Amino acid sequence: MLKLKSFAAFCIVLLLPICFALGSSAAIAEQIPVPKLSKRVTDLTQTLSAEQVETLAKKLTALEKSKGSQIAVLIIPTTGEEGIEQFSIRVVDEWKLGRKGVADGVLFLIAKDDKRVRIEVGRGLEGALTDVTSARIIREFVRPAFKQNDFFGGINAGVDKISAVIDGEALPAPPPSQGHSANYNNDVSILGLHPLVWLGLLIVGLILSKVLGPWLGRGGLGLGSAVAAMFAGTPIVMALLAGLLMIVLVSLLSSRIFWDIAGAVLQSGAVGGFGGGGGSGGGGSDNDSFSGGGGDFGGGGASGDW
Repeated sequence: MLKLKSFAAFCIVLLLPICFALGSSAAIAEQIPVPKLSKRVTDLTQTLSAEQVETLAKKLTALEKSKGSQIAVLIIPTTGEEGIEQFSIRVVDEWKLGRKGVADGVLFLIAKDDKRVRIEVGRGLEGALTDVTSARIIREFVRPAFKQNDFFGGINAGVDKISAVIDGEALPAPPPSQGHSANYNNDVSILGLHPLVWLGLLIVGLILSKVLGPWLGRGGLGLGSAVAAMFAGTPIVMALLAGLLMIVLVSLLSSRIFWDIAGAVLQSGAVGGFGGGGGSGGGGSDNDSFSGGGGDFGGGGASGDW
């Protein structure tokens, strides 16, 4: 009898870890999967129209260009058995909104069927977009609109208020490539001269070749280019090579054979390859090709319902 009890106890001890593992697997399986981040506004409920999504995306794009901060809007039916706070953390851990080292990302999460909303704030914005401020935005601007089933109005107002707080915060400026269609860098130079200067010299050389004749025009272009490069600090040998290259370029551009070949290539490309596509066209949407930059969220923000 004692041996039987000992055997039963042994079996229970052996089965406990298995039962625990199975229970944990079932709990994990019940979690709502985090959608892949590819858009600034992700609506899995078809609540917003395409025009409304694009309007929000334009605002979020403008904010990122001016301040560098990333706001993403996610609308889902439900967070399931998981609280919106826990689900929100899983989302930002995977999406990594905001710039690395700045942590200026924000997730605006709406669980429509649960009637729950959450503003999740990156660590770098917690001093400005505090828990109290986030709660007030939800309470005073988001909730009243949601109660009237005006989801676009509530999200739009929330985005505006969050953006206004971020806009007043002193944050590192975004890099030029992230901001306004990349302002031209005045530091770019070729052999000491700005590319536009070389282009101007080439145009002058073409004009001189027509006015003074090919030899005088091209010779003057080569000499002038070499002298300009030397005054810009280019070594003499390199400056002379630059002048020679300019002579070759203007001779090539003055050649009728060159333009005949270029015309033939362009014509064949336009007929055989360039047209194609069949009208997908367009400049692309502000809501496409979006990705996070670094993440770092510590649970700051606020939740609410309606």
